[in-house]
Parts: sequence; C-alpha cells; structure tokens
Amino acid sequence: MNKIFKQVVVAVIAIMALLIGRWLWTNKTAQTSINIPIVSIVQVIEHPALDQTRQGIMDELAASGYISGKNMQSFYESAQGNPALATQIVQKFVGQKSSVIVAIGTTPAQAAAQVTQGSNIPVVFASVTDPVGTKLVTNPEKPEQNVTGVSNFVAVERQLKIFLKILPSMTRLGYIYNPGEANSVTLLEKTQVATKKEGITLVTTPASKTSEVLSAAQNLVGKVDAIFVNNDNTALAAFDAVAKIGAENKIPVFVSDIDCLNKGALAALGPDQYQLGRQTGKMIVKILEGQAKPSDIPVEWPKKIDLKLNIEVAERLGIQFMDELVSEAEQFGN
Repeated sequence: MNKIFKQVVVAVIAIMALLIGRWLWTNKTAQTSINIPIVSIVQVIEHPALDQTRQGIMDELAASGYISGKNMQSFYESAQGNPALATQIVQKFVGQKSSVIVAIGTTPAQAAAQVTQGSNIPVVFASVTDPVGTKLVTNPEKPEQNVTGVSNFVAVERQLKIFLKILPSMTRLGYIYNPGEANSVTLLEKTQVATKKEGITLVTTPASKTSEVLSAAQNLVGKVDAIFVNNDNTALAAFDAVAKIGAENKIPVFVSDIDCLNKGALAALGPDQYQLGRQTGKMIVKILEGQAKPSDIPVEWPKKIDLKLNIEVAERLGIQFMDELVSEAEQFGN
C-alpha cells in the first residue's frame, strides 16, 4: 500500500510539474507575442521589381535590429492582382493586431487605407505611383491620416526623351495597361500628354489579367515602332510574354522597371526598387520605435533613378546606342 501511495504521489508531482512547465511556456510566449512588433506586408502581385522592394524593406528592418522570428513577427501575402483579395488580406492583418501594415503597390495601399480607418494601425506604402490621385494622402508633405510611404513615380517626359535618343525615328508607341489598376490609369493619362507633346501617336491595348498580356502585345504587332510598359503591375508580372512578342517581331521594348532588362527589354529608366524598399524600411523603423506617426513623415519619391541599356538586345535589333547614353547608363550584356 505504501508503495502504491508513493507511486501515486510521484505521478501527481510529475503531472503538476508538466502543467506548470506548460503554463510558464505559454505565458512566456504570450508575453513575447505581446511585446514584439508585428509587421504585415501585402503586395499587389509578385514580379521582380516589387519583390526587390520587399527585400529592401526586410533588409532595412534587419539592419535596424528587427529580425523576423526573433524580436519581430512578420507576415507576407500576395493579393495576386485581385482587389477583393487585397482587402481580405488587410482585414486579416488588422485582426492580427499588426503594429504596421506595409502595402506594396497601389491596390493594396488603397485597401489598407480604407480598412484601417479608425483602427490607428499605421500604413506605410511602397511603389505607389500617384498617392495623391489615389486619395492615399491629400498633402504629401504632411499626411493627414495614418498613411505615408514612398512613391515609385518617374516623370514620363524624362523617360520619353531617353527612348527617343535610342530610337529617333519612333512615331508610334505601343502601351499595355490594366484599366482596373489606378496607378496604371494615372500613368496612361500622363503618357498620353507626354507623347502628344513629342508628336508621338500612342497606341493603347488593355490587359486586365496576366493571362491577357500576351494577346495585348500581339495586338500591337504591325501598329507600333516600340512598346512601353510603364509601372503596370499586370504587364510587368507577365513581362516574358511582352519580351517574346518584341523579340519575334523585332519590336524594341522599353520599360520603367530596370529589373526587366534581363528578360529582354531594350532599355529602362526607372527607380532602383531595392533602394526604394530601403527608404520604406526607414519609415517603418521610425514608426516601430515610436519616433514618429505616419502623419509626421512626408511622402518620399525615389532617391535613386537608373538608366539601363541592354547591349545584346540592341545588337539583335541593329540599334546602336549614343555614346552619351552609354556613358550615363549601366549596361546589361556584352
């Protein structure tokens, strides 16, 4: 009987020790999750430029001591070009009590601004072309609400002047855009104005989904001297299709995304998306450390804009770059 009693006591002690240990671990985990910041990132769609932006954000956070899985929780989801999905993702991030929601691209930025109204959750956007026109901010110098960030806008006039130096005979320019993407519509309007000033006819073709980009590019064959993809996330996500049509029909393809040079673009004038991500990361750090609210942080524009030329594509097209452009640009290919 004595022996049985001792066994029961030992078993009870073991169970109590297990329960106390589990309680201590759970309590520690709960405290940790409460104390560490939660950075939640939603990206409009995945393509190299925006992926570089996201990498720049994470690298800047790490450089400032915020390491995901150690002293920071981070979540990432792609909206796959779907506005409704972007809203659902943001709603989930709000439910997770995110410390800051980072929106890469215009569509998720608009969703984040709308869903977080009244929640006091800071929103920091990146790679948004027109933060004023899309009603994310009214005054970029002093954002009024809980939203600020970094735009990726580069003046279309500046891009066209470079493209005309490469292709002086260009009179008809093809343009692929998504009519359901606010930043793409804004850029279309700006491009229409800029091409008119230069005496260039702009031939537009819509692509609302990545699966439509190939046929949109095919629609331009025989109608244009070159094709321009300007920060349209749908067309950039399916840029291989545009490059394929350009190569098959000897049509030069210009882009605003410097990361598309290795996919067959002839030339690009655009922001360094990685550095744009680093800019965005600095804003996030200020907010996480309580140094500033979004309303204290002015909207920024790209600090680094690059011109890149693809020598291999130029040779296949029989195009020779001007010496002044070659000296100014970073070159891709031999």
